Amino acid sequence: MDENTEAVTTAAPAPLFYSEAQTATLLGIHRTTLRTLALDGRSPVEPIRLTQHKRLYRRVDVERLAGLRQ
Repeated sequence: MDENTEAVTTAAPAPLFYSEAQTATLLGIHRTTLRTLALDGRSPVEPIRLTQHKRLYRRVDVERLAGLRQ
């Protein structure tokens, strides 16, 4: 790259959702605890159920609950 060429960097967009494992880590609880709470309807963050065994959690909700956002 010569001195007249500007480096173009593109950052990957932030994900809109976190997996169950990522959510549990950010909330400081075990993944199976989060799964149990979700199955009982007592999850601290409302899950989006994709299949019987797979749930995602909205990033904004998780980060707000974890104290990463206001």
